[in-house]
Amino acid sequence: MDIYFNGIIYLNDSSGARAEAMAVKDGRIAAVGHSKEILRMASRGDRIMDLEGDLILPGFVDTHMHFLEYAAEKSFADLSSSSSLEELLSILKAGLDDAVRSGMPLRGTGFDHNTWASPVLPTRGDLDGISREIPIIINRSCHHITVVNTPALKASGLEDQCPDGILRENQQYILEETLPAPSKDQIKALVLDAARDAASRGITQVQTDDLPVISSELYGRTILEAYAELDREGQLPIRVYQQCNLPSMERLNAFLTAGYMTGQSTGHFTIGPLKLIGDGALGARSAAMRDGYRDQPDNRGILNFTDDELLELVSAAHHAGMQVAVHGIGDRCIEQILDTYEAVLREYPRPNHRHGIVHCQITRPDDIRRMADMGIMAYIQPVFLRADQHITEERIGPELTVTSYAWRAMADLGIHLGGGSDCPVEPFDVLPNMYYAVTCREPGADRPWYPQKALTLDETIRAFTSEGAYASFTEDRLGKLLPGFTADFTVVDRDVTVLPPESLCEAQTVMTFVDGKMIYEAR
Repeated sequence: MDIYFNGIIYLNDSSGARAEAMAVKDGRIAAVGHSKEILRMASRGDRIMDLEGDLILPGFVDTHMHFLEYAAEKSFADLSSSSSLEELLSILKAGLDDAVRSGMPLRGTGFDHNTWASPVLPTRGDLDGISREIPIIINRSCHHITVVNTPALKASGLEDQCPDGILRENQQYILEETLPAPSKDQIKALVLDAARDAASRGITQVQTDDLPVISSELYGRTILEAYAELDREGQLPIRVYQQCNLPSMERLNAFLTAGYMTGQSTGHFTIGPLKLIGDGALGARSAAMRDGYRDQPDNRGILNFTDDELLELVSAAHHAGMQVAVHGIGDRCIEQILDTYEAVLREYPRPNHRHGIVHCQITRPDDIRRMADMGIMAYIQPVFLRADQHITEERIGPELTVTSYAWRAMADLGIHLGGGSDCPVEPFDVLPNMYYAVTCREPGADRPWYPQKALTLDETIRAFTSEGAYASFTEDRLGKLLPGFTADFTVVDRDVTVLPPESLCEAQTVMTFVDGKMIYEAR
């Protein structure tokens, strides 16, 4: 048995109770209580740890991210610090020689032109100024815009559609098809690298969208096999709930025929929902809007599916017993998703379906009520406010901004909110992410941005713990520190529950445990 005492144990139950100590046996929580009573349970050979006042929280869950993409992009040029086009090009030039020697494309990621004094997207011509010999590929921070130079554009076959080298939505996936796919062993190495980083942030489960959007079914199956093999070999340290991106009936039918299904698990690796990308992003002006953008009235964004296409996919998955999660940012896309769920549930009611909307950003009051009525959950990313608060009113106007990012309204209606990062769009640092949910402001800002949207800290902790468990149908054994629950927990170096919200940005993960086993310890 392992005993942890002299700390603050945040039980995460409805009573708000806390404990000082916790006993763990065979991967499960055996008891919680006062230090003296838990220490009396100790026997010879038990491990006893003095927490010295540290806080234990249930293990963090990131309910939406792109795990493999995060790991792969660690080798890309980091463009997030660029404050101008000139600075972006300078960063890329610095990596040119290494790319030439490797024979691989020069890749960069993370730029946000909306933060530049001159907010103009880079173009094919700008990247050609660096090289017309090797492919250059850069991703905007939202990952809904990719800019390429002439060699990359020619390889994609999109020269006629995108003469400026600016690719949006599905055009990006066509480009990715021209790039070499990693082997199964390379995929495994990426997973393990990303898992180590996630554990260092206190994350014990990721719910991740890793399947290629239009790549061959064989490559998608290779990714699933890589995860399952790591798990069977005892090498997968954290839990992974795969949000399976299958945007065509051909891909979905092949997936189901192969025997995959929501809930199928090898232990730490589990097949999750059908994942679909319904529209684009606000920063790229490709989120699908009912009335167009305030600063571009003729632009209504991009719907990636017709109504019939989305209905066919969601209906097939629902009838097969799958959970469904659809990316929806613009209000037109969210309306389409809700219309689809309503039609499917009317035809074939299924209790406890746990379908959801990923991001669920630009909403109207009727949308929120419909979600509550149908039991649709929301996968939210509070950290998006860091960038979006500077562009939202300009993009959609103040009237719609008031009813968007409506976490408070959702919580008040009983909608389940799963917290996430959409990493690598934003880092998967959970504690700073929580800060945005409870404050709606940047650190050091004079005033919050629409503070009526904020959640309480207790609600926010649930969003990144027990609500993540709910999203994966495991709330009966994960997400709380109660006897009988699995011992997935995170040790934090201060009690953020009683300190000012800024402490969430300063706190550090000390240790991370899965099944009662330490998978990370700060050195």
